[in-house]
Amino acid sequence: MDFVAIDFETANNNANSACQLGLVEVRNGEITGEHCWLIRPPRLYFSPRNIAVHGIRPRQVADAPSMKELWSELAPLLHDVPVLAHNARFDIGVLVASLAAYKIKCPDLEFSCTRLIARGAWPGKARYGLKPLADWLQIRFQHHDALEDARCCAIIALAAAKEAEPSSLSAMEKALQLRRGKIVQGRIVSPTSLRKRGGERGFGGRQATDKWGFPSTRAALIGAVDSIAIKQASAGGSPLAGKRVMLLGPLRGLDMEQTKELVESLGGQFETQIGPNTNYVVACGTTLEAAGHIVCQSVADSQEEYKNSSSENQNSSVQGVRLLSERQFRALLPGGKAAAW
Repeated sequence: MDFVAIDFETANNNANSACQLGLVEVRNGEITGEHCWLIRPPRLYFSPRNIAVHGIRPRQVADAPSMKELWSELAPLLHDVPVLAHNARFDIGVLVASLAAYKIKCPDLEFSCTRLIARGAWPGKARYGLKPLADWLQIRFQHHDALEDARCCAIIALAAAKEAEPSSLSAMEKALQLRRGKIVQGRIVSPTSLRKRGGERGFGGRQATDKWGFPSTRAALIGAVDSIAIKQASAGGSPLAGKRVMLLGPLRGLDMEQTKELVESLGGQFETQIGPNTNYVVACGTTLEAAGHIVCQSVADSQEEYKNSSSENQNSSVQGVRLLSERQFRALLPGGKAAAW
């Protein structure tokens, strides 16, 4: 996986006021180079608000190179390699505007955003800022130092890649259904998610969030199962009597052993694989679409076994399996109706 991660700090609200740039080179999935420059913006006006964020003052950049002077050193590092940044539209906008201030045309390049990558890789988190992600991934860094932020950005991208083990950045973007941004003749086209609202699944196949990674009203997260309430509502009965149940994961709020105990307490037979007499396959922790592929593969494997079996074993094909979402399965249980968060 090859890319460069960048981060800009600015002197004020103007996009052309870059005062610091950090750049981290990644080759074959490893950080191979780091660069950091102080930059003298076209005007040495630093807003108090920006100084409070990054701590850089006019006197520190008075003798630093301008973007025009720095460009001959920077341009080769951006050549023919995708660029990553967190909230990439901001940093790419600073790059384009800072060059335009000196009538330098920014070359055509492609870029991606680690905020979008993180939302796709780890859906359902409350916050996707650089600091919250760094805290979650246990990355220690000094926020709002351009090099530290660029390095953190690179580590986030590599962490997402490690989870899916893609061969390249483009393979990871394809897995997450992201469209890379680009600069074409000075025009910035932002990176975007191609997922439909309500279609966020991440690497693990979960579907419960919108395209931004937040809980979706169309695919609402369901609350934890209350096993005590279900047992009490069953009044000692056996609503799953005679049913063989395979769950692809634990019921929400329970571990697998607790899920097995609940199913068996309700009269069901807990199965660890799809068999010839399985009644229900419950898509806990994944989508019905993904669970359907698992069921179809089991049926195909069973049919292949049927073709190759002796006559006394020819009743082993998988038939009559009913595929349920966790919400549908819980609706079958007294007191088990799933409430949305």
